[in-house]
Amino acid sequence: MPSYAEHRLDIYDAQLYLATDKRQWQALRRRVSFIDTKAPDSAGLAHFATWHPNDGGMTLPVVVLWVNLAQHHDLADLADTLAHEASHAAGQLLDHVGHRPGAVDEPQAYLVGWLVRWMWHHCLPWITHHIETSHRQQTRA
Repeated sequence: MPSYAEHRLDIYDAQLYLATDKRQWQALRRRVSFIDTKAPDSAGLAHFATWHPNDGGMTLPVVVLWVNLAQHHDLADLADTLAHEASHAAGQLLDHVGHRPGAVDEPQAYLVGWLVRWMWHHCLPWITHHIETSHRQQTRA
């Protein structure tokens, strides 16, 4: 997989990062020093921090997402993790801006959907490989 993914989410004035393997995590660790040096053992993680990148007065809301593709056995597992971590990340971002989700909350629903789509896009090489491998196995059977 290529390097970690990043995106500036202007509407929430936040920076997003996504790592999907240990190599990406290590590269990301060099960029954002507040994350652990060792990649998490879990299948997924959403970590929010208000970071001071230059030790100055500026602060930057940051969400670091971890989706360990090696721990996913099929697309349903991956979809579950993406939705789970997107839900955590959306909650953290909305809490940061002072939005308290209600029973029916469109901002949260749209943000979760956008985050899932963004992570899915960056997992596409793994998804494509998984689909091709599954197809080859089915045609051999």
